[in-house]
This record gives sequence, structure tokens and C-alpha cells, in this order.
Amino acid sequence: MSIRTLLLIAHIGSAILLIGPLTVASGGFGRQIGAAAAGDDAALGAARALHGISWKYGTASIVVGAFGLILATEPVWSSAIWVYLSIAIFGGGYLLLIGGVLPAQRRMLVTAGSGEEIEPHARRRLHAMSGIYATSWVIVLALMVIKPW
Repeated sequence: MSIRTLLLIAHIGSAILLIGPLTVASGGFGRQIGAAAAGDDAALGAARALHGISWKYGTASIVVGAFGLILATEPVWSSAIWVYLSIAIFGGGYLLLIGGVLPAQRRMLVTAGSGEEIEPHARRRLHAMSGIYATSWVIVLALMVIKPW
């Protein structure tokens, strides 16, 4: 088995094991924090757990990009436009997660934990960011399967 094959297995495996659960957790957080804001203590606990998953898996998911960057240096892929587009979309999705989704989750947990009301606009914005984040992975997956350019 070649190093390239091992890297490809690590890249795809880490994407499945890290980005999949992360996407589910970040998407489910909004529903739980909404129930928590309405006074449901169990939902607050669930929201905390989903934020923990989002944070841990999100920071760890950088390895998916690292394996992808290493693979992108392979001559077979180094001139493919879809590879660079995938890298850019991964980077944008990762920045959205680190700079938008996770801080918004943290703020909402503090607000819900203090008994204050979470602004509906803030929840809608978080839903939108989580949706864009999830969509970015679907686009990257499509690019990697279709390899259009």
C-alpha cells in the first residue's frame, strides 16, 4: 500500500469521523438552545453537549484539511482546479465554524444559562451559518466525486 493510498484513507476517514458528527451537532444546536431558552433544563444540557461536540470535532477537523493539502501536492492532482476550489471551500467553512458558529453557540449558552431570552434574530443567523457550513461540505464532496475540471 502506497503512502498516497494511506493519506487518502486518512483524509476520507477523518472527514467521515470528524466532519459528519460536527455537522450534525452544529445543526442540532439551534433546536436545543431554543427549547433551553424556553426553560427546558434537559435541552440546555443537550445544547451544552452539542456545543462540546462542535468545539472538539471542529478543532480536530483541521486534520482533514491537512491531509487534503498533502494530497494536493501529488502531481496527479496538483493541476486540478477542483482541488484548489475544494481547499478554498474547506477553508471558508472552517473559518465560518471557528469565527461564527462556535462563538454564537457559546454566547447563546451563556444567555440561556443566565435565564435571559435569546434574540430570534441571533438564532436565525446561527441556523443560517450552520446551514452554509453543512452545504460547504456537500459542495466539497460533490467536487471530489465529480472532479469537473
